[in-house]
Amino acid sequence: MAYERYHISFASAPNRAPPVPKFMIVRADNCVNCGKCERACIYGVHKRKEDDPRKMQDPINHLCKNCFMCIQECPQGSLSMVPGPEYNALGRGIWTSLRISTIWSESETGRIPVLGAGYRGMFAGPGFDGMWTDMSEIVRPTRDGIHGREYISTSVDIGSKPPWLEFSKEGEPVTSMPQLIELQIPTVMDTTRLRASTDEVLLGFARAARRLDSLLLAAPGSLPEDAEAELNSHFVPVYPEGTDIRSILLPKGVRMAELPFTPAWKEDAKRFKSMYPNAVLAFRMRATKGLEKTLLALVRGNVDVVHLVYDEDGMEFGPSARRHEKDSLKAAHMALVGKSVRDQITLIAGGGIAAAEHVPKTIICGADVVSLEKALLIALECRDCVTCSLGSCPIHLKGASAEWVEARVTNLVGAWRDQLLEVLGAMGLREVRRLRGELGRAIFHEDVERESFSDIEGGASRG
Repeated sequence: MAYERYHISFASAPNRAPPVPKFMIVRADNCVNCGKCERACIYGVHKRKEDDPRKMQDPINHLCKNCFMCIQECPQGSLSMVPGPEYNALGRGIWTSLRISTIWSESETGRIPVLGAGYRGMFAGPGFDGMWTDMSEIVRPTRDGIHGREYISTSVDIGSKPPWLEFSKEGEPVTSMPQLIELQIPTVMDTTRLRASTDEVLLGFARAARRLDSLLLAAPGSLPEDAEAELNSHFVPVYPEGTDIRSILLPKGVRMAELPFTPAWKEDAKRFKSMYPNAVLAFRMRATKGLEKTLLALVRGNVDVVHLVYDEDGMEFGPSARRHEKDSLKAAHMALVGKSVRDQITLIAGGGIAAAEHVPKTIICGADVVSLEKALLIALECRDCVTCSLGSCPIHLKGASAEWVEARVTNLVGAWRDQLLEVLGAMGLREVRRLRGELGRAIFHEDVERESFSDIEGGASRG
């Protein structure tokens, strides 16, 4: 069998809904239809009417890039620009209008958009925005096949690895080898917390997971029969609280299952592994303060995988003193490293993954695998409405076909993988496994602030 390099092929998946313009060009009544705005605009915002070329048609606002050339060239001063009200209404929390529109573009084209207007915000922000990746090796020609140079691997393993190997006197291995699942990308798709979906959407997710050689996490019975048949070994059933382990019947071909983390986790793990010794067991756990101790206990209990779930802004759950995902994962990773058991458990982190750069940042902080959730719906042009309902959906998600969903999700994941490859190449790394927990590959704003101002009077208390 010939060697085949992993590759994600893209296909244009145009938007189904009308574009949401970031800027609105307003044409006043004193316009004399001279056409200078048409000649000044290189993006095609201004055009003459087809039925009456003597007059200018309304500006095509979604093409506007905010360059102001048309406004400067208008001899009558009849053009003005205002922020798009629908665009500004998009998003909440870390899911800003810019991040949502960026995901739309990535899902349509399979490419990370280049924003050439310059960075006009604060130098650092909350969460992942206060973390900068090390790009010191950017001059080295370490890139994957899309650049025609060295190959960079993005494959990861899910499961537990033994701390050492033992052999008999005859040289035969006696160490019991646990089950491992190898994925070609460090991302999986989780549908369990998505607020709205249809059978066609779920079928599209299933096809994308199979095409990407990833995993789709879903509650048993939530997928249409066609989707389960498409998935086979790429399906991970996520069982709810209160599930009787003895009643679990894994679908044929399933390699992994998720159980809820409860006080009875030891008994659940023992019973499940006796029933399905060849399946990887994961416990799904809401990330809370003090999760480090729980993870160490799970390692001692021979648990293969823990899926840490954060809220959609990437914060821990709990009444107070909640940490962001990056700080929570750093603490968890360092606790496992401190006990020399890091490779004995796989950490999947989900929630608050809203941009391509969040994937490498999550891995740097200590995760092995990143779980995509809300971004999957945003890829389908979701507006993230507060009152989400398929009946009143402004983009009519109910009419989306499985083929279109598959293409949009594949484009998004492919674009994010290309961004990950760029980060790895700029760091001089040839595989994503080496990125896990590489805290020295990042600069954290709070650390810089503390180091810079701790010697100044009052600086220590601030840092």
